[in-house]
Amino acid sequence: MKFSDRLMTGIMNTAGKVNDNKIIQSIMDSFVVLNPFIILASIATLFTSLICSPKAGLATVHGLEFLVNFNPMFSGIYYGCMNLIALLLAHNMAYNMAKRSGVEPHFGGLLGLVAYVCMNSTNIAVQGQEGVFAIGLSQDVTGSLGMFYAMVIAVLTIMLYSRLNKVEAFKIKMPDGVPANVGKAFSSLIPTCLTILILAAVRFAYNSLTGSELSNLIYNVLQAPLGSLMQTPFGFIGIALFAGVFWILGIHGTAMTSAFTRPLFLAALTKNIELVNAGLAPTEIVTKPFNVLFGGLGGFGCTLGLIVAILLVSKREDERAIAKIALPAGIFEINEPIIFGLPIVMNPIYAIPFIFAPVLGTIIGFVATKVGLMPYTYIDVPWVTPPFINAFLASGGSIMAAVVQFIAFAAIVLLYMPFVLISNKVYEKSLRENAEESAAN
Repeated sequence: MKFSDRLMTGIMNTAGKVNDNKIIQSIMDSFVVLNPFIILASIATLFTSLICSPKAGLATVHGLEFLVNFNPMFSGIYYGCMNLIALLLAHNMAYNMAKRSGVEPHFGGLLGLVAYVCMNSTNIAVQGQEGVFAIGLSQDVTGSLGMFYAMVIAVLTIMLYSRLNKVEAFKIKMPDGVPANVGKAFSSLIPTCLTILILAAVRFAYNSLTGSELSNLIYNVLQAPLGSLMQTPFGFIGIALFAGVFWILGIHGTAMTSAFTRPLFLAALTKNIELVNAGLAPTEIVTKPFNVLFGGLGGFGCTLGLIVAILLVSKREDERAIAKIALPAGIFEINEPIIFGLPIVMNPIYAIPFIFAPVLGTIIGFVATKVGLMPYTYIDVPWVTPPFINAFLASGGSIMAAVVQFIAFAAIVLLYMPFVLISNKVYEKSLRENAEESAAN
């Protein structure tokens, strides 16, 4: 077997193992169902910060002061959707892990949620009153700061419970006349108790030895460093290149990286939302919507730029026909028609711009945000929202965000153009060679 064949086989096997990994699949499924709540929280933040705020926005305009009365309503929506996100994630992660571990999913979700709560401190220091504590869960536990810790605890909970549940000695067997659902509840009683006790004991031991919480360890060792890395060019460029290579090989590159990037992008977005909702300036540039705005213009590879480049300069009728068909889908961020119709997969000509277009777009957006040409993104918009509209909405209504996105789009079109012309020349050469060969025969 040739080296290239062995390399391709190795990559395909690795991709298959990643896609089949139950933890990775559980992470992906757990975040998908949170999207409606994140979008709703973003919309509520838009109202509390720009429309109903007594300090800025429409509510300060004479005659519209009544809008302030709606602020508590939208604040409640925000709180319910965003400040409980770690609890929702603990349930979702445990639920999806349970489905893949032979555990009843609904019970697994509840077990993960209970375990997560048990693994956190319920003493909250009362500000301004030294030594006085309230009973409850702090926002650091229920909000975005607890997301990674929630995932870790959910995974450990289901893994531990599934092992304990297989031990026959731990199963309480009820008489035959007992209803099946009651029998299952008692059968899982000992494994459930042991799971919670073991995890709580680990947290207690760590707290006793260090005086700190396990959640702080996970945040400082895992969430904070990874989040900081993703806010650097090294982080987002590396992810874009990695995903692009897999796409060119015919593997869904976004799916390969989303289990890693989705929690980080969402954590950055929720941090911005929380800051804006508190009346502060957002701090995270690379968020979930930012990645779509500049790294996914028309889908991964910024293929809407390729479609426009083909329609502008290509003389190949086959490419132009495919581009015309793919254009409506591309406007709504769907790029499968162009990726597999052109195709881009295993295409040596379009591989280079396809891989580097997201890098170019993201760098332009990053620099523009860094220097203050456009505001930070803090509104999560549906991924199928067309370009320029999504930039305007994601930035809280900034025209400059749409302008910067257009500049990035124009640069991406220019990046693709030379490769479209090369594709034309290669095609024309192929036609001439075929004609000469036919004439010779």
